[in-house]
Amino acid sequence: MPGIVAGHRAASGLLISTVYTAAIFLSAALIFWLQPMVPKAILPLMGGTPATWVTALMFYQAILFLGYAYCFALTRWAPHWAQAVVHVAVLGVAGFYLPPALPEPSLALGQMPATQVVYMLTLAVGAPLFALSATAPLLQYWFSRTGHVHAHDPYFLYAASNVGGIGALLAYPSLIEPQIGLHDQAVIWTAGFVLFAVTIVGCIVLTRRPADAVRTSAEPVTAGSEPKASAWMWLLLAAVPSSLLSGTTTRITTDIAAGPLFWVVPLALYLLTFVLAFARRRVLPLKWVMLLQPVALVPVVAAAFGGEELLGGWTVLGFTILLLFLSAYICHVRLVDSRPGVARATEFYLMISLGGLLGGTFNALVAPNLFNDVYEFPLALVLAVLLRPKDPEAKSAGLVRDLIPPMLIGAAATIVIVASPLDRLQLTAGLTGLALAVALVLLAGVPRRFAAGVAATFLVAQLPAVIDPPLDQVRNFFGVVRVIHDRPHDMNIFVSGGTNHGAQLRDPAQRRRMITYYGEGGPYSQVIAMRQRHNTTGAVAVLGLGAGSVACSGFPDAHWTFYEINPAVVRIAQDPRFFSFLADCQPDGPVKIGDGRLLLEQEPGKFDLILLDAFTADSVPMHLMTQEAFASYLERLAPNGIIVINISNKFVNLEPLVSAVARTYGLAAVSRFDDTTSLYKTSSKWVVMAREPVNVAPLLKLEGWKPVALTDVGPWTDDRSSLFRHLLPVR
Repeated sequence: MPGIVAGHRAASGLLISTVYTAAIFLSAALIFWLQPMVPKAILPLMGGTPATWVTALMFYQAILFLGYAYCFALTRWAPHWAQAVVHVAVLGVAGFYLPPALPEPSLALGQMPATQVVYMLTLAVGAPLFALSATAPLLQYWFSRTGHVHAHDPYFLYAASNVGGIGALLAYPSLIEPQIGLHDQAVIWTAGFVLFAVTIVGCIVLTRRPADAVRTSAEPVTAGSEPKASAWMWLLLAAVPSSLLSGTTTRITTDIAAGPLFWVVPLALYLLTFVLAFARRRVLPLKWVMLLQPVALVPVVAAAFGGEELLGGWTVLGFTILLLFLSAYICHVRLVDSRPGVARATEFYLMISLGGLLGGTFNALVAPNLFNDVYEFPLALVLAVLLRPKDPEAKSAGLVRDLIPPMLIGAAATIVIVASPLDRLQLTAGLTGLALAVALVLLAGVPRRFAAGVAATFLVAQLPAVIDPPLDQVRNFFGVVRVIHDRPHDMNIFVSGGTNHGAQLRDPAQRRRMITYYGEGGPYSQVIAMRQRHNTTGAVAVLGLGAGSVACSGFPDAHWTFYEINPAVVRIAQDPRFFSFLADCQPDGPVKIGDGRLLLEQEPGKFDLILLDAFTADSVPMHLMTQEAFASYLERLAPNGIIVINISNKFVNLEPLVSAVARTYGLAAVSRFDDTTSLYKTSSKWVVMAREPVNVAPLLKLEGWKPVALTDVGPWTDDRSSLFRHLLPVR
């Protein structure tokens, strides 16, 4: 008889743990499937800017906090039967908003893009996301009352939640996004939500069992190894990794492309740190991570001093992501080790969610209005190293003495950079940055000494901009743009993020000269020369303004129309103190502010030349390269017109996508990659497309031009697109 009872208890315990784990796993998978799915749909409406994801991430963190607050209040003041009734009602209300559907943008929020993103997300997924967000803490609370053998320590279920989230995130860019369109995704997601609701009902039924029905041990409620940590420390340990996640994602998507692949990789690694930290047996020793973090910081610091070209873009991005993982893991291990007993579990999760919200809100809303550059990323790094556990073998000499070594190192580096000749400033800064990065490793034993060293290093990295400040610098929702004056060559350079977007010689006799991507002998100049010889261009549409360089590239009598989504770019390009291309060559050419694709669709006339030269730093907005986008371009293209596309990118190979579009619409397409670089010329890659081969045939007689290679890759569409197959190899 005792054996039968024990077997019954074991079977009941297995059933309980299975249903609860399934419910939590499903809720996380649905949340993190939804996270990239909806912002991807919003992205074209926001011009493809990376800030769309950072704002969406903040929104998700806000909903998560509301869900945890709801759970905290529900479990504290309502009996179990009332908790069950209320939560089932919440799930029922959420069902009225399924399947997820994107609302029309609000006209009243047209000048507030961040608020616009939040508005659309709220109407599209606010209710179901809220219902899902309360799952992890609420089910852990219910699980602690089931009488299960592990009811005293339900934190392992949090790891199951993060595993579900990671699985969904990794599946999205590799399996879901390439194979399933957004509409079908919404339908399948809705079916998943219904299945999740069924598991919740199962949890409610199982929780009603008597408290001693399946208990096989009376282990006491336990806490972590840092039981004296305060709620404020929980808040800080959650906020810093959250801010670092947003900052890392911004850096990646600004340089490559704003899209799910580069949204989910940092987020998946961030979640993985929770899984590893909450696991009952940690497979990743903290001491290894503590040793690796300073090493991973070296290339990131060197890049801040202009060392990215030497190290390579992929190398810097790889170490940036690794640094996020290591720093988040350290914070989350400390967080988990300071967890309270199960009676305060909902409070613990509430503080974690609030910390995540504060970190995300700082990056999405506060920092863009507080800083004129992306300073929140180094600030989060400084705080992350400050939160490192102290090395027991390292001896602290007191606050003042701990600060002396980093201050001396920073002072020495400052003297070296300030004393450098102006024409060698960047080289000196780069070498100094590399030396500082290596020196930081020696300070890592004492957290405040290490943090002071990191702070001093990033401050020193700003010296070149202090010694030779930009003529203008603006930050808004669409990124950071600046105008730099190259004194030795008397040239103004327009920079977006870290990428040159045009330049102008200031000598009045030279200021109409085409340089950088548009220089003499380059692909673009050859295209213009071809059109001039045939006198076939009367109207030109330019998507992406930059410095306005192309205004002086030819066709002075043509009607030029420029489209630019960033008002700051328009202001700079129209200011003759910085650039005079527009004033000199196209003073009457209208500049329309908004997404170029959407504005072009509204034009009544036809264009003989459509130039696609829209970038955010080094990334091309994905929605401008879809099959539907080219359909709209062809609608506005004159019968003998051409589409000229700048596909220059260090990370993504866009030529197969253009080839796929050409195949789809039966277009003739040729390309040239000009890899020659000089003082006044930048390497670039261009594609020219036309309805008839005769309109691009003259280019094939010139050196370097060739037909666009055929490919088996399908074109991107508004409903389905993926960067997965188009990444360039590491160079």
